[in-house]
Amino acid sequence: MVVPTPSSPLAALIRSEDGDDFLPSKVLVIVAHPDDIDFGTAGTVATLTDHGVEVVYGLVTSGQAGEPADLSPVDLAELREAEQGAAATIVGVSELHWLGFPDGAVVADLELRKAISRLIRIVKPDLVITQTPERNFERIYAAHPDHLATGEAVVSAVYPDSRNAKSFPELLDEGHEPHAVSRVWLMAGPAGSTNIHVDISTNLNRKIEALMAHDSQNGPRADVLPNMIREWAAANAEASGTQWAAVESFRLINTE
Repeated sequence: MVVPTPSSPLAALIRSEDGDDFLPSKVLVIVAHPDDIDFGTAGTVATLTDHGVEVVYGLVTSGQAGEPADLSPVDLAELREAEQGAAATIVGVSELHWLGFPDGAVVADLELRKAISRLIRIVKPDLVITQTPERNFERIYAAHPDHLATGEAVVSAVYPDSRNAKSFPELLDEGHEPHAVSRVWLMAGPAGSTNIHVDISTNLNRKIEALMAHDSQNGPRADVLPNMIREWAAANAEASGTQWAAVESFRLINTE
C-alpha cells in the first residue's frame, strides 16, 4: 500500500475547493448496485490505483432486480456479480465484498448500518466513496431509493458506528475493532454541491470500458452510452474551474 504525500503526482490530479490536501492510501467504495461504481467513480478509481492506492468495493445488493427480465433473480445476481468483477479488474480492483441485501428494497436501518460498519472495520479505509443520501431531482435516476438508503447508511456507519466501540458490540465479539474513516466523498449530489474534483482525462476510456463490462444493463445502449459519459465528464470539467478535459466530482466531507 502506497501512502501518497502532498508532493505525490496524485496530488496534481485532485483539486479540493476547500484547500484540503488529504490524499487517500486505502479506499472503500460502497454502492447499492453493480455498475453504480462505474457510473459514478470508475475514472477516479482507475486514477487512484494507477498511483498505488488500494481500492476495495462493497456492493449492498447483487442487482437481482435489474434487466433482463427473463432471467431469474438468482441467475441475474450471478451474472451481475461476474460483470462487476470484470469491470473492477479493468480499473485495478480485485477485492469485492457482496453484502447480500435485496435489490429494490434497501433500507437505511440498523441491520444495513451494522453490515457496513463491519465492512469498514475489516477494510480499514481512510477514504470512503459512496452515493449521496440527498435526492437530486435534476438527475432522478441517480436518486434511486436504494442509492439514497445506501448513502444514508454509509454516512451513519462512518460516523458514529464504525468508530464507536459501543455501536454494535457484537462486532467486537467477532474481532472487528473500531475504525475511524478520515474522509467521505459523495457521488451524484444536487447541483452545486460538489467541492472536490478528480482529473480522469487519461482514464476516461477505462471508465467507459468498465461500464460496458455490465453488458446485461448497458449493452442495449452501447450506441449512446459512451458519448453520454464523455459529455458528462466534459461538463464536470468545465464546472470544476480546471483546465482538465474530463472530471469526476464529489462532495467532500471531513470526518476526522
